[in-house]
Amino acid sequence: MIAFDHVAVAVRRITDALDLFRDLLGGAPGEAGEGRGFTFQQFTFPGGTVELLEPRGADSFLHRFLDGRGEGLHHITFKVRDLPRWAAQLRAAGYRVVGENYENPEWRELFVHPKSGHGVLIQLAETLPPAR
Repeated sequence: MIAFDHVAVAVRRITDALDLFRDLLGGAPGEAGEGRGFTFQQFTFPGGTVELLEPRGADSFLHRFLDGRGEGLHHITFKVRDLPRWAAQLRAAGYRVVGENYENPEWRELFVHPKSGHGVLIQLAETLPPAR
């Protein structure tokens, strides 16, 4: 099973992007919060979700991204089942898997490096049901 989840856009400040994504395009504000080195705000549209990513902290990975590439597409996320199997399949097919993380059962993830992802950082994520 694989399903499209969202596309993430790196911005210097989320508030600067609200005019476009919320006000003009009409995205409905969705989930928001903080991750390791970033703040995010999602907007829901018919057919999909756009997630804005803003760097948080002086050592955020997003500073390097924004300095090197400017604002724009950061990654595309797909939800999957059996993330370890996906990791093995990707590696067997010659793709470079990075950032593989199984620590949080609510959000396990890996990334396909942009150099083997046709210029796009691809995230595969799996959420596991709560333990009973």
